[in-house]
Amino acid sequence: MTQDKNELHVLYFQVTDIWRRFCETHTELLDKTFEEYALLLSSDIEALEEVLSQKQEIIKRINFLEAARERVITSLNVFLSDNNQKEVDSVSELIEVMQIFENENNSKHLYRFNMLLIDVIEKIQDQNKKNQVFLNKAINSLREIREEAMGVKSYATYNQKGFSVKPLR
Repeated sequence: MTQDKNELHVLYFQVTDIWRRFCETHTELLDKTFEEYALLLSSDIEALEEVLSQKQEIIKRINFLEAARERVITSLNVFLSDNNQKEVDSVSELIEVMQIFENENNSKHLYRFNMLLIDVIEKIQDQNKKNQVFLNKAINSLREIREEAMGVKSYATYNQKGFSVKPLR
């Protein structure tokens, strides 16, 4: 194996390892997001605070991995530039550059990790939307209870996202 190919091989394994770790930490985040919803439904505020704290720690780890990803991509781009090749600007370009090893090993680890990561992130986004809808409904219910207790009557309309909009007076 030539020195250049060996260096690219090491970069491939570094990138693949980062994507694997991204998948693991995002899966942890998804689990905590599901747990958050269950705690919202049960109104267990103390446990909810703990889960939110754990989610923040997971997000810090994701940010650390993001910094590692940026360093590896920078190293890859230096390597590509030194070898008169186009630098990587997107994940699809990264997968294309690393396809040499994906085909050589007949494994497509990076491609599969990337597809899994996309799937997990989409699930996190969907669950976060459900959590937000629940919170919006709870806030509206609390507002209505408070207004009834104070004898104030107000009316609200809602936009397409389910957020209340104060009517013009």
